[in-house]
Amino acid sequence: MKIILIARVSDIEQRKALPAQKLRLQNYAISKGAPYEYHEFDESAYKDTRRKFSTLVRHISSQKEHCYVVFDKIDRLTRDSSQSEVKALNDLVKQNKIELHFPSDNLFITKDSPATDLFRLGIGMALAKYYSDTSRDNVKRRFDQMLNDGIWVGYAPIGYQNVITGGTAKKPIKDIIVDTTRAGHIVKMFELRALGLPYAHIAKYMNQQGLTSKSGKRISKSIVEKILNNSFYYGEMKYLGKLYPHKYEPLISRQLFNRCHAVREKRHDQRTNYDSLDFTLKGLVTCKFCSCTVTPFNARNNVYLKCTGAKGSCGNKNTAQRLVMPAVINTLGAIPFPSEVIPLIIDELKRRHDNQQDYYTKNIEETRAEYVRVRERMKKLAYERLDGRIALDMYDEIVSELTVKQNELNERLISLTSSNKSFIVTASYLLDLAQRVNYLFENASERLQQKLLNFVLSNIQMGDKKLSFEVIDPYKTFIKIKKSPLSGSESANWCGSGDSNPWPHPWQGCALNN
Repeated sequence: MKIILIARVSDIEQRKALPAQKLRLQNYAISKGAPYEYHEFDESAYKDTRRKFSTLVRHISSQKEHCYVVFDKIDRLTRDSSQSEVKALNDLVKQNKIELHFPSDNLFITKDSPATDLFRLGIGMALAKYYSDTSRDNVKRRFDQMLNDGIWVGYAPIGYQNVITGGTAKKPIKDIIVDTTRAGHIVKMFELRALGLPYAHIAKYMNQQGLTSKSGKRISKSIVEKILNNSFYYGEMKYLGKLYPHKYEPLISRQLFNRCHAVREKRHDQRTNYDSLDFTLKGLVTCKFCSCTVTPFNARNNVYLKCTGAKGSCGNKNTAQRLVMPAVINTLGAIPFPSEVIPLIIDELKRRHDNQQDYYTKNIEETRAEYVRVRERMKKLAYERLDGRIALDMYDEIVSELTVKQNELNERLISLTSSNKSFIVTASYLLDLAQRVNYLFENASERLQQKLLNFVLSNIQMGDKKLSFEVIDPYKTFIKIKKSPLSGSESANWCGSGDSNPWPHPWQGCALNN
């Protein structure tokens, strides 16, 4: 006869209870006077996957002699009688290969056990399951209360720290604070993503900056994606698919998070080789015949443009980039305008700025007033709920709608304030770019040349070994005005005082991100 002693706790934090189980089990084995082997592990008795216990059951099944399988109590065996490991042990009992002993419950199960003992075993497992279900319900209710109070119930994401602020060893008071060593890197990741950079590029940059995960590992593409899609950083925590406002300091604004989400939607289903070479016209040109993408490639020390032919061969011939670039360079050279035009532009910008100020001031006041009205409605709604004049489900639905409205108004207010401040900055930037576009293009790397062309040109197509394109306003207007005399009606049009206004808002038509 052989005795197999088994001690189990649910998780690693309960391992301090194992020595007591071990002592009782060993004393029981000594009292039987038979050789024994001891096994202990931390693994829940109420989970579908119990790998350690499954391995142990297979070990028990392989024994050649009759065995006593000893657990301290019934709940150390299982809290779910339907588990496959429990069925396997019951089959071994029926085959008289083993006996199940539970010394602390004074219960011993053999193939000849009476109905009363089998009933006690069944009741013991049912009570264990009831206790586990009750504990789970209590935890769920506690979690719900914590989430509604804005308290996160798990480990803080990277950029934050779980800390203990007081209490005792058994009941510590926990909190989450900003991790000052990593928070700046997290904000930078969102800013880079808002500019359109891919996950892999951001991960590479963060590793160069020395950022690591909490476990000290390098930042991978998947970690970057997980961070950039985590609403926790702007103030909402997601638990079981539902969002809750949290009480911790946000690292970014909701507006920046939405901009990153928009980049993700734009890049969806686009395949990108991030380690490929940079080309001036990469990603900017389409085929004039079939509208497929035109890709650059190196061959014989030259750069060529080639239609991908994704829709089938269209007959568009490969074209050397050096043959089509003069048209682009000549167009850029036509953008800078004479110095005598600058005072006219400055006067027009001042007038438009005054108009913009009036527009933004009015809209900001209206948005703030509407926000206050929504807040007052939520306050009245809370009183109606406390007085029992509105049902809980209706209250939750209305509050959810009003909260969404508040978030929308808050985002609109942030956008209006940001635009109000950035009008002159953006206009000045575009004027400076227009005056120096030749110099910038000639002295820039291929990647920067690509970005510059993206600001100035649109609808670039290749066909018959030529490029066709459109110039984006206001640069299109600059070229047009340079070809016209600065007097009479043309001068009025330039300044925006005539019926026709070829000078649009400085940001209009440009892919600028303020």
